[in-house]
Amino acid sequence: METSQHLLVLISTMAMTVPLFAALCCLVQDSNKTLFRVLAAFFVAAAITELPTALHFIGLSPATMPLMDGLWSLAMASVMPLIWLYVWILTAEDDVLPKRFLPHLPVPGGAFLTLLAIVIYQVVSEFRIFGLTEDRLTGAAQTINLSYWFLEYVAIRLQWGIYILLIYVRLVAYRSRLKDLFASTEKRELRWIAVVTGIGASYWILSLISSLLSYAMPGYGGLPTLVHYVLNLIVQTIVAVWGLRQRPGLRPEGNAQPVSRQRYANSALTKEDADRIAAKLRKAMASDKLYLDPNLSLWALARHTGVSDNYISQVLNEELGQNFFDFVNGYRIEAAKARLSESDDTILTIALDAGFNSRSSFYTAFKKVTGQTPTAYRKAETGSEQMPSNLSV
Repeated sequence: METSQHLLVLISTMAMTVPLFAALCCLVQDSNKTLFRVLAAFFVAAAITELPTALHFIGLSPATMPLMDGLWSLAMASVMPLIWLYVWILTAEDDVLPKRFLPHLPVPGGAFLTLLAIVIYQVVSEFRIFGLTEDRLTGAAQTINLSYWFLEYVAIRLQWGIYILLIYVRLVAYRSRLKDLFASTEKRELRWIAVVTGIGASYWILSLISSLLSYAMPGYGGLPTLVHYVLNLIVQTIVAVWGLRQRPGLRPEGNAQPVSRQRYANSALTKEDADRIAAKLRKAMASDKLYLDPNLSLWALARHTGVSDNYISQVLNEELGQNFFDFVNGYRIEAAKARLSESDDTILTIALDAGFNSRSSFYTAFKKVTGQTPTAYRKAETGSEQMPSNLSV
Protein backbone atom coordinates (compact mmCIF):
# COMPACT_ATOMS: atom_id res chain seq x y z
CA MET A 1 0.00 0.00 0.00
CA GLU A 2 1.39 3.42 -0.95
CA THR A 3 2.14 6.08 1.64
CA SER A 4 -0.74 8.25 0.42
CA GLN A 5 -3.12 5.31 0.78
CA HIS A 6 -1.85 4.61 4.28
CA LEU A 7 -2.49 8.26 5.19
CA LEU A 8 -5.96 8.17 3.66
CA VAL A 9 -6.92 5.05 5.59
CA LEU A 10 -5.47 6.50 8.80
CA ILE A 11 -7.43 9.76 8.55
CA SER A 12 -10.58 7.94 7.47
CA THR A 13 -10.28 5.57 10.43
CA MET A 14 -9.80 8.53 12.79
CA ALA A 15 -12.84 10.25 11.25
CA MET A 16 -14.81 7.07 11.93
CA THR A 17 -13.49 6.45 15.45
CA VAL A 18 -14.09 9.97 16.79
CA PRO A 19 -17.86 10.01 16.10
CA LEU A 20 -18.30 6.42 17.31
CA PHE A 21 -16.70 7.29 20.64
CA ALA A 22 -18.77 10.50 20.79
CA ALA A 23 -21.94 8.46 20.12
CA LEU A 24 -21.17 6.26 23.13
CA CYS A 25 -20.64 9.36 25.26
CA CYS A 26 -24.01 10.72 24.11
CA LEU A 27 -25.82 7.55 25.10
CA VAL A 28 -24.66 7.75 28.73
CA GLN A 29 -25.90 11.30 29.27
CA ASP A 30 -28.47 11.53 32.08
CA SER A 31 -30.20 14.76 31.01
CA ASN A 32 -31.66 15.96 27.70
CA LYS A 33 -31.83 12.35 26.51
CA THR A 34 -33.77 13.09 23.33
CA LEU A 35 -31.20 15.69 22.30
CA PHE A 36 -28.26 13.36 22.89
CA ARG A 37 -29.89 10.36 21.24
CA VAL A 38 -30.37 12.37 18.08
CA LEU A 39 -26.76 13.54 18.30
CA ALA A 40 -25.65 9.92 18.79
CA ALA A 41 -27.58 8.90 15.66
CA PHE A 42 -25.82 11.69 13.75
CA PHE A 43 -22.42 10.46 14.95
CA VAL A 44 -23.21 6.88 13.91
CA ALA A 45 -24.29 8.03 10.44
CA ALA A 46 -21.15 10.16 10.15
CA ALA A 47 -18.98 7.18 11.12
CA ILE A 48 -20.66 4.96 8.51
CA THR A 49 -19.81 7.46 5.77
CA GLU A 50 -16.13 6.67 6.47
CA LEU A 51 -16.61 2.90 6.52
CA PRO A 52 -16.07 2.13 2.79
CA THR A 53 -12.72 3.94 2.71
CA ALA A 54 -11.56 2.53 6.04
CA LEU A 55 -12.32 -1.02 4.81
CA HIS A 56 -11.41 -0.63 1.14
CA PHE A 57 -7.73 -1.38 1.51
CA ILE A 58 -8.06 -4.46 3.72
CA GLY A 59 -9.15 -6.70 0.89
CA LEU A 60 -12.96 -6.73 0.80
CA SER A 61 -14.49 -8.92 -1.87
CA PRO A 62 -15.88 -7.15 -4.96
CA ALA A 63 -19.37 -8.34 -4.02
CA THR A 64 -19.16 -6.45 -0.75
CA MET A 65 -18.36 -3.07 -2.27
CA PRO A 66 -21.87 -2.41 -3.67
CA LEU A 67 -23.26 -3.04 -0.18
CA MET A 68 -20.72 -0.59 1.26
CA ASP A 69 -21.70 1.97 -1.37
CA GLY A 70 -25.40 1.53 -0.59
CA LEU A 71 -24.73 1.85 3.13
CA TRP A 72 -22.64 4.95 2.44
CA SER A 73 -25.48 6.61 0.49
CA LEU A 74 -27.95 5.87 3.30
CA ALA A 75 -25.60 7.39 5.88
CA MET A 76 -24.89 10.44 3.71
CA ALA A 77 -28.63 10.93 3.17
CA SER A 78 -29.24 10.78 6.94
CA VAL A 79 -26.44 13.03 8.21
CA MET A 80 -28.01 16.40 7.41
CA PRO A 81 -31.58 15.61 8.57
CA LEU A 82 -30.10 14.36 11.86
CA ILE A 83 -27.88 17.40 12.46
CA TRP A 84 -30.82 19.66 11.55
CA LEU A 85 -33.02 17.80 14.06
CA TYR A 86 -30.29 18.17 16.68
CA VAL A 87 -30.11 21.94 16.07
CA TRP A 88 -33.92 22.15 16.13
CA ILE A 89 -34.12 20.45 19.54
CA LEU A 90 -31.17 22.46 20.87
CA THR A 91 -32.86 25.75 19.94
CA ALA A 92 -36.40 24.76 20.99
CA GLU A 93 -38.09 26.07 24.13
CA ASP A 94 -39.57 22.73 25.18
CA ASP A 95 -39.06 18.98 24.69
CA VAL A 96 -41.64 18.65 21.92
CA LEU A 97 -40.22 17.27 18.67
CA PRO A 98 -41.15 18.87 15.33
CA LYS A 99 -44.54 17.66 14.13
CA ARG A 100 -43.71 17.36 10.43
CA PHE A 101 -41.19 14.64 9.64
CA LEU A 102 -42.43 13.58 6.21
CA PRO A 103 -40.63 16.35 4.25
CA HIS A 104 -37.34 15.04 5.68
CA LEU A 105 -37.83 11.40 4.60
CA PRO A 106 -37.67 11.25 0.76
CA VAL A 107 -33.88 11.25 0.36
CA PRO A 108 -33.08 8.91 3.29
CA GLY A 109 -36.02 6.75 2.19
CA GLY A 110 -34.74 6.60 -1.37
CA ALA A 111 -31.27 5.67 -0.09
CA PHE A 112 -32.75 2.91 2.09
CA LEU A 113 -34.71 1.47 -0.86
CA THR A 114 -31.56 1.55 -2.99
CA LEU A 115 -29.62 -0.35 -0.31
CA LEU A 116 -32.47 -2.83 -0.02
CA ALA A 117 -32.48 -3.28 -3.81
CA ILE A 118 -28.71 -3.98 -3.75
CA VAL A 119 -29.18 -6.67 -1.09
CA ILE A 120 -32.06 -8.31 -2.98
CA TYR A 121 -30.15 -8.16 -6.26
CA GLN A 122 -27.09 -9.85 -4.77
CA VAL A 123 -29.17 -12.61 -3.19
CA VAL A 124 -31.17 -13.20 -6.39
CA SER A 125 -28.11 -13.16 -8.65
CA GLU A 126 -26.08 -15.39 -6.32
CA PHE A 127 -28.69 -18.10 -5.80
CA ARG A 128 -30.63 -17.57 -9.04
CA ILE A 129 -33.90 -17.19 -7.16
CA PHE A 130 -37.06 -16.69 -9.26
CA GLY A 131 -35.23 -17.94 -12.35
CA LEU A 132 -34.41 -14.47 -13.65
CA THR A 133 -32.54 -14.29 -16.95
CA GLU A 134 -29.22 -12.51 -17.43
CA ASP A 135 -30.96 -9.75 -19.38
CA ARG A 136 -33.32 -9.02 -16.52
CA LEU A 137 -30.53 -9.12 -13.97
CA THR A 138 -28.51 -6.73 -16.12
CA GLY A 139 -31.50 -4.40 -16.39
CA ALA A 140 -31.99 -4.51 -12.63
CA ALA A 141 -28.29 -3.73 -12.07
CA GLN A 142 -28.50 -0.75 -14.43
CA THR A 143 -31.57 0.58 -12.59
CA ILE A 144 -29.81 0.26 -9.23
CA ASN A 145 -26.71 1.99 -10.59
CA LEU A 146 -28.85 4.81 -11.95
CA SER A 147 -30.58 5.20 -8.56
CA TYR A 148 -27.23 5.27 -6.80
CA TRP A 149 -25.86 7.85 -9.26
CA PHE A 150 -28.94 10.05 -8.77
CA LEU A 151 -28.61 9.86 -4.99
CA GLU A 152 -24.90 10.67 -4.95
CA TYR A 153 -24.75 13.42 -7.55
CA VAL A 154 -28.21 15.02 -7.38
CA ALA A 155 -30.45 14.21 -4.41
CA ILE A 156 -27.90 14.20 -1.58
CA ARG A 157 -26.08 17.31 -2.82
CA LEU A 158 -29.35 19.20 -3.23
CA GLN A 159 -30.46 17.98 0.21
CA TRP A 160 -27.25 19.21 1.85
CA GLY A 161 -27.69 22.69 0.38
CA ILE A 162 -31.28 22.89 1.63
CA TYR A 163 -30.39 21.77 5.14
CA ILE A 164 -27.46 24.16 5.40
CA LEU A 165 -29.93 26.96 4.63
CA LEU A 166 -32.50 25.59 7.13
CA ILE A 167 -29.89 25.42 9.90
CA TYR A 168 -28.76 28.97 9.17
CA VAL A 169 -32.35 30.26 9.29
CA ARG A 170 -32.94 28.39 12.55
CA LEU A 171 -29.82 29.91 14.13
CA VAL A 172 -30.85 33.43 13.11
CA ALA A 173 -34.31 32.95 14.65
CA TYR A 174 -32.73 31.44 17.77
CA ARG A 175 -30.39 34.38 18.30
CA SER A 176 -33.28 36.78 17.91
CA ARG A 177 -35.30 34.82 20.46
CA LEU A 178 -32.41 34.85 22.94
CA LYS A 179 -32.74 38.63 23.15
CA ASP A 180 -36.34 38.26 24.29
CA LEU A 181 -35.27 36.17 27.27
CA PHE A 182 -31.71 37.02 28.32
CA ALA A 183 -29.74 40.18 29.00
CA SER A 184 -26.46 38.51 27.98
CA THR A 185 -26.48 36.13 25.04
CA GLU A 186 -22.88 35.57 23.95
CA LYS A 187 -22.53 32.29 25.87
CA ARG A 188 -25.73 30.92 24.35
CA GLU A 189 -25.37 31.91 20.70
CA LEU A 190 -24.15 28.52 19.37
CA ARG A 191 -21.32 30.06 17.38
CA TRP A 192 -19.69 26.64 17.06
CA ILE A 193 -22.69 25.40 15.09
CA ALA A 194 -22.40 28.45 12.85
CA VAL A 195 -18.73 27.51 12.29
CA VAL A 196 -19.65 23.92 11.44
CA THR A 197 -22.41 25.15 9.11
CA GLY A 198 -19.92 27.51 7.45
CA ILE A 199 -17.45 24.68 6.88
CA GLY A 200 -20.25 22.54 5.49
CA ALA A 201 -21.41 25.33 3.18
CA SER A 202 -17.85 25.94 1.95
CA TYR A 203 -17.33 22.24 1.26
CA TRP A 204 -20.72 22.02 -0.48
CA ILE A 205 -19.84 24.92 -2.78
CA LEU A 206 -16.38 23.51 -3.52
CA SER A 207 -17.92 20.12 -4.25
CA LEU A 208 -20.41 21.63 -6.71
CA ILE A 209 -17.70 23.62 -8.45
CA SER A 210 -15.50 20.53 -8.61
CA SER A 211 -18.33 18.49 -10.14
CA LEU A 212 -19.01 21.15 -12.77
CA LEU A 213 -15.32 21.34 -13.63
CA SER A 214 -15.17 17.55 -13.94
CA TYR A 215 -17.92 17.63 -16.56
CA ALA A 216 -16.47 20.64 -18.38
CA MET A 217 -12.83 19.47 -18.20
CA PRO A 218 -12.50 15.69 -18.66
CA GLY A 219 -8.90 15.79 -17.43
CA TYR A 220 -9.83 17.46 -14.13
CA GLY A 221 -9.47 15.03 -11.24
CA GLY A 222 -11.69 16.85 -8.74
CA LEU A 223 -10.90 17.76 -5.17
CA PRO A 224 -8.10 15.68 -3.63
CA THR A 225 -9.64 12.78 -1.72
CA LEU A 226 -7.62 13.74 1.34
CA VAL A 227 -9.48 17.07 1.55
CA HIS A 228 -12.80 15.28 2.06
CA TYR A 229 -11.56 13.22 4.97
CA VAL A 230 -9.57 15.97 6.67
CA LEU A 231 -12.60 18.29 6.59
CA ASN A 232 -14.83 15.51 7.87
CA LEU A 233 -12.40 14.78 10.72
CA ILE A 234 -12.31 18.48 11.65
CA VAL A 235 -16.12 18.76 11.63
CA GLN A 236 -16.62 15.56 13.65
CA THR A 237 -14.09 16.70 16.24
CA ILE A 238 -15.75 20.12 16.63
CA VAL A 239 -19.22 18.59 16.97
CA ALA A 240 -17.95 15.98 19.44
CA VAL A 241 -16.11 18.47 21.65
CA TRP A 242 -18.84 21.12 21.71
CA GLY A 243 -21.91 18.95 21.26
CA LEU A 244 -21.24 16.89 24.37
CA ARG A 245 -21.06 20.00 26.54
CA GLN A 246 -23.88 21.95 24.91
CA ARG A 247 -27.30 22.23 26.52
CA PRO A 248 -30.52 23.82 25.17
CA GLY A 249 -30.29 27.59 25.41
CA LEU A 250 -33.95 28.65 25.57
CA ARG A 251 -35.32 26.30 28.21
CA PRO A 252 -37.04 28.00 31.20
CA GLU A 253 -35.21 28.21 34.49
CA GLY A 254 -36.35 25.93 37.31
CA ASN A 255 -40.11 25.32 37.17
CA ALA A 256 -40.88 28.32 34.97
CA GLN A 257 -43.00 27.90 31.87
CA PRO A 258 -41.92 28.85 28.33
CA VAL A 259 -42.71 32.46 27.43
CA SER A 260 -45.43 32.67 24.82
CA ARG A 261 -44.34 33.78 21.36
CA GLN A 262 -47.86 34.54 20.18
CA ARG A 263 -49.10 38.06 19.61
CA TYR A 264 -51.06 39.72 22.35
CA ALA A 265 -54.43 40.31 20.64
CA ASN A 266 -56.24 38.17 23.23
CA SER A 267 -54.32 39.45 26.23
CA ALA A 268 -56.31 40.65 29.24
CA LEU A 269 -53.69 43.31 29.99
CA THR A 270 -55.20 46.81 30.16
CA LYS A 271 -53.40 50.08 29.45
CA GLU A 272 -53.34 50.91 33.15
CA ASP A 273 -51.87 47.49 33.98
CA ALA A 274 -49.24 47.94 31.29
CA ASP A 275 -48.21 51.33 32.66
CA ARG A 276 -47.99 49.91 36.17
CA ILE A 277 -45.83 47.01 34.99
CA ALA A 278 -43.60 49.35 32.97
CA ALA A 279 -43.02 51.41 36.12
CA LYS A 280 -42.08 48.25 38.03
CA LEU A 281 -39.62 47.27 35.33
CA ARG A 282 -37.97 50.69 35.34
CA LYS A 283 -37.74 50.61 39.14
CA ALA A 284 -36.17 47.15 39.06
CA MET A 285 -33.44 48.55 36.82
CA ALA A 286 -32.97 52.12 38.06
CA SER A 287 -33.42 51.58 41.82
CA ASP A 288 -32.80 47.88 42.40
CA LYS A 289 -30.06 47.71 39.72
CA LEU A 290 -30.95 44.24 38.50
CA TYR A 291 -28.99 45.01 35.33
CA LEU A 292 -25.78 44.43 37.32
CA ASP A 293 -26.50 40.68 37.26
CA PRO A 294 -24.64 39.40 34.16
CA ASN A 295 -26.92 36.34 34.02
CA LEU A 296 -30.20 38.21 34.33
CA SER A 297 -33.11 36.56 32.53
CA LEU A 298 -36.72 37.40 31.90
CA TRP A 299 -37.77 34.77 34.45
CA ALA A 300 -35.52 36.32 37.13
CA LEU A 301 -37.04 39.74 36.46
CA ALA A 302 -40.52 38.22 36.69
CA ARG A 303 -39.71 36.71 40.09
CA HIS A 304 -38.30 40.00 41.34
CA THR A 305 -41.26 42.11 40.23
CA GLY A 306 -43.98 39.55 40.89
CA VAL A 307 -45.28 40.01 37.33
CA SER A 308 -46.00 37.24 34.85
CA ASP A 309 -43.14 36.74 32.39
CA ASN A 310 -45.63 36.81 29.52
CA TYR A 311 -46.94 40.19 30.68
CA ILE A 312 -43.39 41.52 31.01
CA SER A 313 -42.66 40.38 27.46
CA GLN A 314 -45.84 42.06 26.22
CA VAL A 315 -45.07 45.35 27.99
CA LEU A 316 -41.51 45.41 26.72
CA ASN A 317 -42.59 44.82 23.14
CA GLU A 318 -45.77 46.89 22.98
CA GLU A 319 -45.30 49.66 25.55
CA LEU A 320 -41.54 50.18 25.60
CA GLY A 321 -40.76 49.03 22.05
CA GLN A 322 -37.75 46.96 23.14
CA ASN A 323 -36.80 43.38 23.65
CA PHE A 324 -35.49 42.25 27.03
CA PHE A 325 -31.85 42.35 25.89
CA ASP A 326 -31.97 45.97 24.70
CA PHE A 327 -34.01 47.09 27.71
CA VAL A 328 -31.48 45.78 30.24
CA ASN A 329 -28.41 46.76 28.27
CA GLY A 330 -29.71 50.31 27.96
CA TYR A 331 -29.33 50.67 31.73
CA ARG A 332 -25.95 48.98 31.67
CA ILE A 333 -24.69 51.40 29.06
CA GLU A 334 -25.97 54.43 30.96
CA ALA A 335 -24.11 53.21 34.05
CA ALA A 336 -20.99 52.64 31.99
CA LYS A 337 -21.20 56.09 30.41
CA ALA A 338 -21.13 57.72 33.83
CA ARG A 339 -18.10 55.65 34.84
CA LEU A 340 -16.31 56.45 31.57
CA SER A 341 -16.77 60.17 32.17
CA GLU A 342 -15.98 60.22 35.87
CA SER A 343 -13.28 57.61 36.49
CA ASP A 344 -9.98 56.32 35.15
CA ASP A 345 -11.00 52.67 35.56
CA THR A 346 -10.16 50.33 32.70
CA ILE A 347 -12.83 49.70 30.12
CA LEU A 348 -12.89 46.01 31.02
CA THR A 349 -13.49 46.85 34.68
CA ILE A 350 -16.32 49.23 33.77
CA ALA A 351 -17.87 46.67 31.42
CA LEU A 352 -17.86 43.91 34.04
CA ASP A 353 -19.09 46.23 36.80
CA ALA A 354 -21.99 47.33 34.60
CA GLY A 355 -23.18 43.74 34.13
CA PHE A 356 -21.56 42.74 30.81
CA ASN A 357 -19.87 39.37 30.54
CA SER A 358 -17.00 40.51 28.34
CA ARG A 359 -15.38 43.56 26.83
CA SER A 360 -16.34 42.49 23.30
CA SER A 361 -20.06 42.34 24.14
CA PHE A 362 -19.75 45.71 25.88
CA TYR A 363 -18.11 47.31 22.84
CA THR A 364 -20.78 45.92 20.51
CA ALA A 365 -23.71 47.08 22.67
CA PHE A 366 -22.14 50.45 23.46
CA LYS A 367 -21.46 51.29 19.83
CA LYS A 368 -24.95 50.18 18.80
CA VAL A 369 -26.55 52.58 21.29
CA THR A 370 -24.16 55.56 21.16
CA GLY A 371 -22.59 55.23 17.72
CA GLN A 372 -19.16 55.42 19.38
CA THR A 373 -16.71 53.03 20.94
CA PRO A 374 -16.24 53.39 24.72
CA THR A 375 -12.74 54.78 24.09
CA ALA A 376 -14.01 57.45 21.70
CA TYR A 377 -16.86 58.36 24.06
CA ARG A 378 -14.45 58.79 26.98
CA LYS A 379 -12.16 61.05 24.95
CA ALA A 380 -15.11 63.15 23.80
CA GLU A 381 -16.53 63.48 27.32
CA THR A 382 -13.25 64.24 29.09
CA GLY A 383 -11.81 66.37 26.30
CA SER A 384 -8.56 64.43 26.59
CA GLU A 385 -6.56 63.49 23.55
CA GLN A 386 -4.48 60.96 25.47
CA MET A 387 -5.80 58.05 27.42
CA PRO A 388 -4.57 57.59 30.98
CA SER A 389 -1.81 55.00 31.13
CA ASN A 390 -3.84 52.46 33.11
CA LEU A 391 -6.72 52.25 30.61
CA SER A 392 -7.35 49.11 28.57
CA VAL A 393 -8.23 49.94 24.96
